Amino acid sequence: MTERQVKVLFSAAAIFNWTAALLFIEPLELAAAFNLSHAVSNDPFGQIALLAIFMFGFGYWMVPHDPTGYRGVVILGLIGKLGVVAIAFGHYFFGDVNFNLAGLTLGDLVFAAFFFRYLKATSR
Repeated sequence: MTERQVKVLFSAAAIFNWTAALLFIEPLELAAAFNLSHAVSNDPFGQIALLAIFMFGFGYWMVPHDPTGYRGVVILGLIGKLGVVAIAFGHYFFGDVNFNLAGLTLGDLVFAAFFFRYLKATSR
């Protein structure tokens, strides 16, 4: 991947995470506006999850500035994004959440594929 492609990929990943976190901040009521069922609770663990989503955005933002130093962020992001998709679709198949919420994680799946491609292209 070129330096520009890396910058675009991880900038987009950061913006995706930041947008997702903002969607689920309860007082903003954006999740309700998009009919995202049972998105994130307003309890401490829900707020911690939102903070983690938001902070991973900063991690992705830092990757193009030091790709070698922040390679671990990409590995954790890949694992985390695949986990998010598995959890969301698991809940969807059991009827706990609607497709609007599960479908939102397809963006995570796309980024996971690009992260894998990046890791493969930059492996030592």
